[in-house]
Amino acid sequence: MSTIISIGTAVPQYSADQGNILEFMKSAYSDATASRKLNILFHNSGIKTRYSVVPDFANKQSEPQLFDKNLKVPDVSKRMNVFKENAASLAINAIQNAFQKLDTNIADFKITHLITVTCTGIYSPGIGAALIEQLNLPEDIFHTAINFMGCNAAFPALNLAEMITKTDENARVMIVCVELCTLHFQAIDNNDNLLANTVFGDGAAAVVVVSDAAAKKNQQPGLSINGFHSLMLYKGKNMMGWNITPVNFEMVLDTGIPEFIGDQVNEIVQKASDKFKIDPSAIDKWAVHPGGKKILDSVKKSAQLKDTDLQYSYKVLSDYGNMSSPTILFVLNEIMLSKPTEGETVFSIGFGPGLSIESALLTYKTNATKKSNSNKNAIVRKSNKRVNSKRKVLSIQ
Repeated sequence: MSTIISIGTAVPQYSADQGNILEFMKSAYSDATASRKLNILFHNSGIKTRYSVVPDFANKQSEPQLFDKNLKVPDVSKRMNVFKENAASLAINAIQNAFQKLDTNIADFKITHLITVTCTGIYSPGIGAALIEQLNLPEDIFHTAINFMGCNAAFPALNLAEMITKTDENARVMIVCVELCTLHFQAIDNNDNLLANTVFGDGAAAVVVVSDAAAKKNQQPGLSINGFHSLMLYKGKNMMGWNITPVNFEMVLDTGIPEFIGDQVNEIVQKASDKFKIDPSAIDKWAVHPGGKKILDSVKKSAQLKDTDLQYSYKVLSDYGNMSSPTILFVLNEIMLSKPTEGETVFSIGFGPGLSIESALLTYKTNATKKSNSNKNAIVRKSNKRVNSKRKVLSIQ
């Protein structure tokens, strides 16, 4: 088994209040019907803030970089140029944040394996090569990429990291998910685009994974991975996905996704729990991918969860929106920051194109060294000796 010993997160510099984004969208659409739909969607989104690598959405005073309505709609090549200019640097910020939490630096830690994840941009040699060069990682480092698996791609990345640590106890795996969703904005009045424009933001998350043995040896607390469960629901294959067009990566988001997931979630949780050999009632914390407020509400209702059970998911949605693959790692980061106690279990679940469901069971471990009984006895003996000595002094007086 393996342990997540650190999660780092990063967002771009341009923060946009959801209200400002709404005004940008209404201006871009310039259509009364679309504006009414956007008003309803934004009001019920559960999102306060989103981030973007471009300043276009922030406020009316910002100088547009991509989406000036007086200019031609940017094509996919222009959007990919912006992705290439920004993705690696955002990923590095997340990686640096992860190592700050470990109180070490990248050079001293000696990463042995690098896994990059994205679905919002592509170029070659890619993010991995850029990170190896800019972080001065070994030229012979193992590196691979998981692309176009959507919002739940962090799960197969973690699964791969665990496979690596099983074969090499000394492996030190870095996973970095980076998504620039806002680059694919387009003002088209259909449900798919309206939903995408309401919820998606940019962000990156980095995860450091080592073997359980290494975590124990170095007394590094973290989330120990008990196992994974994957499920492909083909009857939902047309509900979520995207198509590459001459203009952008065009989202496919069916409005029936929340209800579909809600109808399936109990069966999904039960099948995963059977595999993990745990009763769902014994789960301490839940990390559900906040694909949207309706999805979280539907999962909460169907699984009969309390508001507190999904507090971390709702918080990430409110603070950042849906950032695709990094989002579930933001949720797990919130759980780690909450200072869980030894042995607490975390059930994590994500949703992606296919319609694919990914889940994992994790257990928080402090990995603190326990003092042996002999040491405890020695301490007791010393303490008793001091007490007896004081008694002798008192009797002499």
